[in-house]
Amino acid sequence: MPRSVLQILAEEGPARSSRVVAALIEEGLSPEAARQRLSRATKPIRRFPVQLLPKREAFVYLEKDRNTERFWANLIRDLRASASVFAAAIDGITARGGFIRVSQLSVVSGAPALPQKGQVPVALIAQRLIAASILKEVQDSEGELCYSLAPSLAYGDETGLRARDLAERVLLDGMREWTRKIGLGSYNAIRIRGDAELKAIGPFEFDLAGPSYLLPLQGGAAKPGFVVADAFAEGILTADQIQFFIRKARMLKATLPNIGVLSVLVAEGFTGEALTAGHAAGIMMATPRDLFGKRVGAAIASLVAVLKNAGAYASSSSPERLQFLLDNLFDIEGRSRNLRGVLFELVAAYLARRGAMSIDMNVKAKDPTTGRIAEIDIQQVTQQASEVTAIECKGKEPGGVLSLAEVETWLGKIAIVRAHYRAHPYFREARQRFELWTSGTIAADALDMLTQEQARRVKAPIAWKDGQAVLDLARAGKEKGIADALNQHFLEHPFAVVAKQLEAEAALAGVAAVQGPAHGVPASPLPAVSFSTARAKAPAALRPIAPVSGDERCPELKAAE
Repeated sequence: MPRSVLQILAEEGPARSSRVVAALIEEGLSPEAARQRLSRATKPIRRFPVQLLPKREAFVYLEKDRNTERFWANLIRDLRASASVFAAAIDGITARGGFIRVSQLSVVSGAPALPQKGQVPVALIAQRLIAASILKEVQDSEGELCYSLAPSLAYGDETGLRARDLAERVLLDGMREWTRKIGLGSYNAIRIRGDAELKAIGPFEFDLAGPSYLLPLQGGAAKPGFVVADAFAEGILTADQIQFFIRKARMLKATLPNIGVLSVLVAEGFTGEALTAGHAAGIMMATPRDLFGKRVGAAIASLVAVLKNAGAYASSSSPERLQFLLDNLFDIEGRSRNLRGVLFELVAAYLARRGAMSIDMNVKAKDPTTGRIAEIDIQQVTQQASEVTAIECKGKEPGGVLSLAEVETWLGKIAIVRAHYRAHPYFREARQRFELWTSGTIAADALDMLTQEQARRVKAPIAWKDGQAVLDLARAGKEKGIADALNQHFLEHPFAVVAKQLEAEAALAGVAAVQGPAHGVPASPLPAVSFSTARAKAPAALRPIAPVSGDERCPELKAAE
């Protein structure tokens, strides 16, 4: 006797209607009879109320299977088998850890961000996945809207989101510099995630995008082509998890048939099936190790792990992993300086651990009265929670200066943090201190304001450390590796030495102008450093190209003439 629809669903689990019809046909029914039998099915057989499958196909299941692990597994299986854009979106969110900012859905869903005839838009993707209880709209601690996948599909949280986002911005910054240096994209027109000028290419959004004037990508009449990329700092991507990118690449090619588009997907790694699928689709696939070398690739992966548990790593007595990051990641730092701030926070937290009962990083503080939110870069708790110090970090490039505006912004945050502590169950009775650490120097007007505010603020005292004070702290703690890294990457770059020399000379010139032609003005205590010396000491990539003229031309050119 042939199996009924009820028996098929009980044995094989929830399934799309075409799969059930195929099973009935195998039982001996004609296609028409099989479809009629399924259409007449009643309780306990249910049809999923949200339309996710193409061509309005139904997904049927038994009442007892709703929301079970088998229900979700079979639904995802059938969405993938039908090449549904909803499957591409779910897998794209999973690749990002299952927890993303709302703005990122247009990147990882595979759906057009701008209206496209015959295509499901991003807004409808979100609407239907939320209605299906696959996606949930939540707010992070700063009030920004995020999407979270159902726990049965993937588990993500705000800590993981923040760690991945910071690491991916560092990675994208390096990718932009790589793209510019090899001439793959227009030098000043490549934009990455976080840039206000980052625009959609055609109807699709990417993590990195910009025009390219490479001959194979140009359209007619010297129209530029485009280079686009998405980046994942963590995880080995599967064939299913790259489908969103393949969809975008294929549809973009169809949308812009006369213009070349180079589509690049960068991730920590890919499965063999993913590499096969990606190469068959004509997309470029690479890892940070492929682009920047083995050590930088390992440092990117390590950065995600450190940022996920930054407090624990900062509290560790062993600085090896932090030194590894400092020694290897600056090779890919780009112009947005995402990396410098992150690494200086880690260095500061590591140095602040001495004498602390606990160290926490990136703590969200909220004023319960106004609802205003501020972030505490480093929270140092000492003396059995009797004292808490909120440390603000400002990582600067060599020779960088902390401005008056930055000091004013920090002073404005203190009121929010104090209100947060007053309502905190552990810190309401604790002594509160506030410190500002920078790897650069402090502008004279900013220093004046800090001095004035320090004298005025008695109940919640403030203090500060410039780059030299932070370096002195590292040396006092006998942290030679950290001190050397601070010198190399934040303080003693050759151009920073020049900046200090010029600053000292300007100060001495001011003294001389006041004193008149009197003798006895002391010589500068700093060693004389000329721009030619700084140029010679600078890394090769920073040295200007010497002009060629007259007989200095190379012998090959002379021979050619």
